[in-house]
Amino acid sequence: MRQQSMAISPPSDLILDVAMAADPDTLRASVEKLRSIASARVAAQMQLSRDNFSSMQQTGLAIDSAGKSSEAPNPSFKKFEAFMLQSFIESMFTGDNQAVFGQGVAGDYWKSMMAEAIANKMSDAGGIGVARMLQVQSEKKAKSEAAIYDPATPAIFNDQNHIHERDSNVILYQIERQLIQKQLKATENVEETRQS
Repeated sequence: MRQQSMAISPPSDLILDVAMAADPDTLRASVEKLRSIASARVAAQMQLSRDNFSSMQQTGLAIDSAGKSSEAPNPSFKKFEAFMLQSFIESMFTGDNQAVFGQGVAGDYWKSMMAEAIANKMSDAGGIGVARMLQVQSEKKAKSEAAIYDPATPAIFNDQNHIHERDSNVILYQIERQLIQKQLKATENVEETRQS
């Protein structure tokens, strides 16, 4: 049996045909103009994004400095933020990434380690502000508790309902702290196990 060969004649590239027919000097000038327009657009977009980022950053710094102490956030708050970021990052690693991390339990383990390393670096670099926010709230709570137990404060807390509400808030706060400390100890134990 004899095979018949088919010839395909694709249509020509209209842009290339026009460019080939044009004057070389005009072509060069057009190409340079298009490149300058494209680079100007990219530069303008980058400057706009830098300006937006710096203005947001300055606004954030102004807000933070209004109620923020000069010291760095508590290490336990930074660890909590890193733990939170780790769960966010792990959720971003969904899909078919077996080629990167491997399959099965080992792949899940490597994916978790990668997410933890990224989260720790993000938290060390300042994170997303959760640790600072917790630090500010902790300082406010400490100041308000100091004012409540200060004998110089007016006796407006003699109402039994208010005392009961304050006591339940203190209990909830203590439970939250215990849960966070347990989570941090569990995370430290996992880190120690990985390092050994």
